[in-house]
Amino acid sequence: METPQSASDEVPMFPPWLDLPPNYLVQDWMQWQRGKIVAGRLRENPELIQTARQRLEDKKALLYRPQVEWLELLERSSVGQICHILEAADDEGQRLRSSSPFHGSPFITSEENEDVRQRAYAGRS
Repeated sequence: METPQSASDEVPMFPPWLDLPPNYLVQDWMQWQRGKIVAGRLRENPELIQTARQRLEDKKALLYRPQVEWLELLERSSVGQICHILEAADDEGQRLRSSSPFHGSPFITSEENEDVRQRAYAGRS
């Protein structure tokens, strides 16, 4: 009779190089890495917060709830607080990054996006 596998014997879902916080998927990891890149860019150029805010303001009547939440955060939060959200390895950071207004130029380049994707799928941390 075969002994049932215990929880401690389980094979990990993702390789250890992904350094995933609990419950993260590869896409979440990629968003987290992009968030770190964007946070660095915002620290260097805090005026980019206004670019994201303006993008949301320009389509204010068409925003869905997470975008409205981001607009409110951009209106009342410091650059440091926004960077903390983008870099947070927790459920709240994950949730907010999934609707982040910081996509494309000038926040992250296509090369940086591709590098994150390559790291996720090629096993480079």
